[in-house]
Amino acid sequence: MKECVVALEVAEQDFERFVEMMDLDLDTKEMTDDDEKAFNRQRNRLIKSITNGSLVIDDEGIPTYTPRRSANKDAITFFEPDGSTLLSTDRKTSNQRVGMLYVSMAEMTKTTPARFSKMKAPDLKVCTAIYTLFLD
Repeated sequence: MKECVVALEVAEQDFERFVEMMDLDLDTKEMTDDDEKAFNRQRNRLIKSITNGSLVIDDEGIPTYTPRRSANKDAITFFEPDGSTLLSTDRKTSNQRVGMLYVSMAEMTKTTPARFSKMKAPDLKVCTAIYTLFLD
């Protein structure tokens, strides 16, 4: 069984602080059934990461993720996206979706696309969940 570093109730409060502080519009009443299922999957993934201590939401709502399975275990901070986050994808063509994702996440985290391309899938899923919630 995986270690629980943060109580579930506290993790849920941290997630809500992230949503509130980043002014994310995540009202499930306005989502389609498929969108709500996808949102809940991302939400649950992030709450699980908070409970195991790999994801920390600071007092200002900024998420920092420490990969658990990848070789590079340095923490990654996801800063609030701005226009440069979206503009960064202009260097890719429309058929380079994964490349666009990695470039955009790199811009948001002030790292490189290679950081994400070398990640193990479980770590990448958490990073993608954070990114998706910011930009949905």
